[in-house]
Amino acid sequence: MGRIILRNRLFFPGQAEPVTWGGLAAETEGWAGDPAEYANQRVIFTVRTMRSALAVVAYGMKHGLDWGVIEQERATDALAERFAETGVTLIEAGSGTVRIRPPEPATAEPGRVTVITSGTTGLPKLIPHTAETLNTFDRVGTLPPNGWFMPYQIGSYAWYQMVALGLFVPDQDLVPADFADLSGSFEAALRLGIVTAISSTPTFWRHALMTIDPDLLASAHLRSLSMGGEIVDQPILDRLRQLYPDAKIRHIYASSEAGAAIVVSDGLAGFDARLLEAGETRSIGVKVDEGRLFIRSPYGHSGAGGDWIDTGDLVEIRGGRVHFCGRADNKMINVGGQKAFPPDIERHLMAHPDVVWAKVTARRAPMVGNLP
Repeated sequence: MGRIILRNRLFFPGQAEPVTWGGLAAETEGWAGDPAEYANQRVIFTVRTMRSALAVVAYGMKHGLDWGVIEQERATDALAERFAETGVTLIEAGSGTVRIRPPEPATAEPGRVTVITSGTTGLPKLIPHTAETLNTFDRVGTLPPNGWFMPYQIGSYAWYQMVALGLFVPDQDLVPADFADLSGSFEAALRLGIVTAISSTPTFWRHALMTIDPDLLASAHLRSLSMGGEIVDQPILDRLRQLYPDAKIRHIYASSEAGAAIVVSDGLAGFDARLLEAGETRSIGVKVDEGRLFIRSPYGHSGAGGDWIDTGDLVEIRGGRVHFCGRADNKMINVGGQKAFPPDIERHLMAHPDVVWAKVTARRAPMVGNLP
């Protein structure tokens, strides 16, 4: 892992001048103080703003702490108590105040970065990573100077990936969005002319296509578009190719546990099934077992030990491509014993030129149990 590139810049909404990572690190020293105070603790900092979150990153990375970050509103009393029970010290960024002191502090692992899952299927989980597993751009030879728009929630895996890009790759500036107003942040950044690349979800783009002036979108000088975080379907790939014919458009499969594993740049949904044939020989292995996707990657969480990780994603092979069908836990609709996957139906609906966005859910039906 290289050293932090302190000269790389960050552009915050509503602020006229950018700040460097070096400047952020200096801001944090004012309240965090001597890093030796945290040397024997696993700490998670609670933050109220994106700027505070990125300042914590600069501080934690610079001093090699065992650290993580979470938004203040997500750190409920119940969650704080659960963290304390696992030995985590929760600290308020900006003041250094300890929220709840754990009865038995966890054994510190210098350099560990804790990624906190969203908790959509239960209580949030603490996923251990390092700077090395988060910096998935180390396999990219060279990148031209870019201003990356970053529309991710503080502390998410994708957010950490973009943070690592800004920290460790030369001339990669970040434009963090206000997560409460993604479209407004993106529109403001486009009007400033500082965005040349964007990493986002397909949902972000669907919302942008519906809410932002089409002429402004078309005028953006975007040369790199990366999508992930959810299923990337053919209609959104086609619409972005039409809007930005000269841009490199990629969709990336990654998860908090498995890390970044699959990069697709051929303009087609899913990924080439031939990747499965090289599952045992590639540094990043991919295999399908009983319709579930498994990943073995050097970017997997630090507890994986290089083993295969069950991603929990359901896939099907069609026409030489592996297509994502949804999550194993809650996406499949049982229609009289037949499987119906909402993402498949959504893709079919959104293939129509007059449909921008579709959402399919289950409804109870007396004869067959459920219908989409």
